[in-house]
Order: sequence, then structure tokens, then C-alpha cells
Amino acid sequence: MLETFTEAVASFFTSIDFESPTTWIVIIGISAFILYKVVMSSFDMIDYIVNRTYIYNICWEDPAVDVEILKIQPNDVIFRICSAGDIVLDYAIEGPQKIVVCDLNQHQLFLFELKIRMLRDPHLTYDEWWAIWGSSDPTTAVKVWKRMRHTMSGEARKWWDPRIERTFRKKFANSGSSGFAARVVVPWFMYVVGFDIKAWSETGFSHEWITNNYHMVERTAWWLRRLFPRIIAPFAGVPSNQIGPEFFTIEFYERILREIVLDPDFGRHNYFYRFYYEKGYKDKTCCPRTLQKQHFEKLRGNAHCFEWHHATVQETMERVQPHSFTKLVLLDHMDWMPNEIVHDEWVALQRATKPGAKVLWRSAFTKMDDKPFFNNIDIEDMSPQYYSKDRVKMYPGTFLSFMPMDPLPWVDPEPSPCQKAGFVRKLKTTTKMILHPLTAGKVNAHGDKMSSFYAEQAKGYDAVRENMLIARPQMMSGFGPIKKGHTWLDIGGGTGRNLHFLRAQLDLFERIVVLDICPELLAVGEINAKKSFTPSQCERISWVCLDINSNNVRALLAPHLRNDLTRGFDTITFSYSLSMIPEWEKALLSARSLMSPEGRLLVSDFDTYSVKGNTFKDWMIRKWYKQDGVRIDAKTREVITEKVFTPDRFVITMARFQKKLLGVSIPHYVACVRIPMFTSEKGIRRQSHPDLMRLAEEKKTD
Repeated sequence: MLETFTEAVASFFTSIDFESPTTWIVIIGISAFILYKVVMSSFDMIDYIVNRTYIYNICWEDPAVDVEILKIQPNDVIFRICSAGDIVLDYAIEGPQKIVVCDLNQHQLFLFELKIRMLRDPHLTYDEWWAIWGSSDPTTAVKVWKRMRHTMSGEARKWWDPRIERTFRKKFANSGSSGFAARVVVPWFMYVVGFDIKAWSETGFSHEWITNNYHMVERTAWWLRRLFPRIIAPFAGVPSNQIGPEFFTIEFYERILREIVLDPDFGRHNYFYRFYYEKGYKDKTCCPRTLQKQHFEKLRGNAHCFEWHHATVQETMERVQPHSFTKLVLLDHMDWMPNEIVHDEWVALQRATKPGAKVLWRSAFTKMDDKPFFNNIDIEDMSPQYYSKDRVKMYPGTFLSFMPMDPLPWVDPEPSPCQKAGFVRKLKTTTKMILHPLTAGKVNAHGDKMSSFYAEQAKGYDAVRENMLIARPQMMSGFGPIKKGHTWLDIGGGTGRNLHFLRAQLDLFERIVVLDICPELLAVGEINAKKSFTPSQCERISWVCLDINSNNVRALLAPHLRNDLTRGFDTITFSYSLSMIPEWEKALLSARSLMSPEGRLLVSDFDTYSVKGNTFKDWMIRKWYKQDGVRIDAKTREVITEKVFTPDRFVITMARFQKKLLGVSIPHYVACVRIPMFTSEKGIRRQSHPDLMRLAEEKKTD
């Protein structure tokens, strides 16, 4: 048996044509797949890289775009995530007062420190600077290193000592994980797809040549769709949670490739990609400003403006003096951060920046509506204006915002002590909730139904529902900047749980109205408020038992707004309540009528699994929640975003996500609808008037 098997294996290998390129492509493909599976099962690729070296040897953003958008002034204090550090060197040419950088990858900071310490060397000449970073000359690199080595920090000096000569001898463009990808992965990939870069380069990167050979671009896009998301991405520093659905489409890659290679000036000014292909900069006219002789003295003269931190963005913001920064550049790191971390980071950013500070960031996505927090800021999409100018074309999204003066919502997810409950209380409440459909009597009125359902659950309601209604903190993170005198209507607010999310900022409110049709929940909410908030804060809160669809609801709520029928509410929330209101469309219309001229409406609720809500899982979840009077329907999202609130009058976002409850994924959504606003360069938010803005643009063109 063994001899037969051995003969079969030998016969199989004898039949393989090892002279055929196709055979080797298959072998390499299978080997890469096996290696990928082994690597992925053993460790996280990006963590492995970060613990050993830097990822980026050059930055993958275009500094010319940054400089044009930021308009750097001599009194600017700038913050940026470090990456390879060459873009902040470009900023320094503009002469700002100070530049602060941070990075979680210590090795990126070692690379950045090497550049800064060299620039601070009083004996450094331009020829040496070019020889090191332009030509990757190891002799010059070692010479300068020995001269300024003592100025490096201990850890950086220890790391560079055995590497400085090798890094430049093997070409700086090949260093780091991105250099490894350019040296090993990309050439193999180009061979597989049949993209003849050498032939193109011999024509001087001719536009005519690439146009005539466009089939290479199409074939490259086809292969990238299959290899980039899982194999190439880690070497490029792209984490798995930044890989969106578009990364699995051929059109996504073809559009980016087309923008890059069909640029008629690619060969003359796109030094980013030529850097990797030519293993450095071969032409002093096609290189970064930081390597051009006319900018060298300015760069050296401002080399002392830098400060760097091995820390997260949030940690860095918490270390610096309040209101330090006038301009911030956040790269694309928020793409892979969950909403709650984005929220915490921006709270720290606001503390560290001056009102009206420019905040610039990039994204792999063209919209920022997947995270509810971004509803707090007025975002200008710069992509239509600047993507065509960006020579790297790495990020489809470029966004700009001005930091608002009014405080961003500070959401504390921890329940107040009075909202917690012991095991026995939770068990009793859960039991009553489950058995209610079997034990409840027949009632018709909506208010009676709610009282029947919640009366016996009221005391343990918050503790039991805390892990079920998980979109509430996400919704509250998009509450909007809270100006002094803010007003808030919480429809179906019941026990007032949402108030406790903003317990640290209640003093900013003029009036909070918790409206519910169930008096038992309101009673518990008022008791909990008195236990948790100060007397003056409690005086600002009204607990109103009222149906939002009551006739003349504005007049009924006016006494809680100083009898001002025109005031309206700055923020209106439906927290898992819209799905329990029988006339829910009417409730949305009523809420719209109660919005102030600068108002916003937030809805968090259960959702369907699919967009259209027509799958078997959707049917199951509808049946399960229907027994508790909860209506789950995909139509809700459509009515909110297209019928009651229309894009021509409101800024509308819809974030959908799933979270597990007892091992079962439950779908939720957070909708935000707000009056269009803009934030001035002083941080003051005002209502946008499209007609007036259009008139102003027309006057400019005249």
C-alpha cells in the first residue's frame, strides 16, 4: 500500500512541467495562500510589524494638498499623526510656531527623530541631506550618524546603531513593511498580472503608452480585488476593520489606478510611486519639497519647532496645555476606530484646541455617516475639489471641519448607582417581561397598554434594559454641541436613562423635558434624578405624562419653555420609543414641528437585518418583538430619511450595526436629522442659508 502511494506521488510530480511559467504561478499562489493562513492563525500581522519596525518609510498623503487646505501661518500650532514624518517636515517650510506629532508605533518615531536630529546638526549640508534621503547613500548616512548620534534619545540610538548602514545600503525605499511590500510583494504581483512597469518607465512614464496598454490597469484591478483585502493590506498598514465593502469590488481599484496612472503629469511630478520603483529619488525636480535645495535652509531653520510623543492621539491631547492647537491633521485612523473611541478622542481634541481650529482628515470612505458622533460637527467634503490634485490617490475621502466653540457631548456610559439592580431584582423584572404576553389583560388604549407592560418592570427597567438597548450611548454621542441654554425633549424617555449619559453637562441646559405616556416609568425617573443630580439640575427637568400625538402638543409643552411657543427644542430624541408608538409617522411629524431653528432629531431603535427587511431572519425578529408591542420595519428608515425629513432641507445620516445579546446578533440603527449648520473660523455655529450662500457664490463669479 505504501509503495503504491509513493509511486503515485512520484508519478504526479514527474508529470508537472516545472519549465512552464503557469506552473510556477500556481505554486507561488498556493504557497502564498498557505503562508497567509499560517500567519493569520498565529498572530495579528500589523501588531507583528509594529513591534519590529516602522510601516511607512514615506507618508502616503500629498503635502501640497494639506498646505493648500491648511494655509499655515507663523502663529500656528499644528498637530499631526507622525507616520514617516516627511509631511510635517514639509509643514515646517511654511514656518509655523510649533508642530506636535504622535504615533503608537515607536519605530515611526525613531525614523522621525533621525530626520530631525540630522537637521539640527549644525554641520549638515544640503548635499549630505540629499545623499541620505534622496540617493540612500550608506557612506554619507554613517558619516552623519557618527557626527550626531549622541543627540538621539537612548532607545532610538540603540535601535538605529545596528541598522543605520544596512538600511541605506539596501536602499531606504526598501525599508519598513511598506518597503518590503514594494520590494517583494509588488514585483511578484506585477509579474502575475502582467503589468510591465519597466517598459512604461523606459518611455518616461508616457501617458500615451499607458493609455494604449490600459488592459494592464483592468487586469491589475481584477487581481487587487482578490489579493489586497486579505494579503497585501497588512503590509500597507490597513487594518481589517478599515476594509469596507468597496474593497471587494473591481471598480474601486480600477478607479484609483485610473486616477493615478492616467495623470498626464505622472512622470514629471508623482514622486510617491516613483520613489518605490526607482528605489529612491533619481531626479531633484521630481521629489518632495523637503529634498529641494531652495527649501533646505528654511527647513533647517525651523527644525526646532517639533515635539513628539509615543502615545495615542487622545493621550497626546491630554498631555498638552488646553487650547494649544490651531490646526490638526488626523490622517485616516478614525476609519478603524469604533464610535465610542472617536467620541472620547474628539472630546480630548476639543479641550486641546482653540475654538475654530481647522481639523483635516482622510478616509477610505466617501462619507462619514457610519459613526453617529460625526453628527456633532459640520463637515465639509473636500474630495471633489482636491482628490484630482492629490498625487497619491490613496484616500477617496478628504474632510475638513472647524472645532465648535460649544462643548461636544461628553457621554458617560456608566449607569448611576440608583439605576443598577441586584440579581433578584433583574430576575423578577426579566420574568415579568417574558411572561407579560401570557398574563396581561386585554386593554385597547395605547397609554393603558404601556402602563400594563411597564408598571411592574419600572423599578428594574434600567438595569435589565442596559445591555439590550445598546444604541442609546451611540445616539447620545451625536447629541450635538451643547450651548448654554440648550433645550432637550426626550420622547418616550421613561426613566430618564438618557439624562444620566450627560450628567456632567446638565448645568448647560435651560430646560429638559422627559415626555412619556407611562406614569410609572416617569415616577421612577424623577426619583432617580433626585438621587443622582443636584437640586438646581432637577429644577431644569420636567417629567411630563403626555402623548406626543396629542392635539396642540406645542401649546401643552409651552409652559416648560417659558410659555414661548416659538422657542422649540434644540435636540429631540426617540430612544427605542418610536417603534412602540402606534401612529409613529405622526409622531415624527409632531417632533419635526417642535424643532428649534437650529434643532436636530435623533432616533435609536431596533432594525431589520437586511436593508429591505424581507428575509426569514427579519420575519423572526419582527415576530419576537411584536409580542412586547415593538414594531420593527425597514420602512421606518425610509420614512425618516425620505418622507418626513428630506435631504433638501435637512442633513440626514443613518448608521446601522448589529450587537450580540446572549449570543444572538440583534440589529439596531441610529438616525440623525439636523438643520444645516456651518461652523465659522471662530468656532461659532450658525444656521446655513443655501439661498444666501448661492447668492454669495454668484457674486464672486460676477
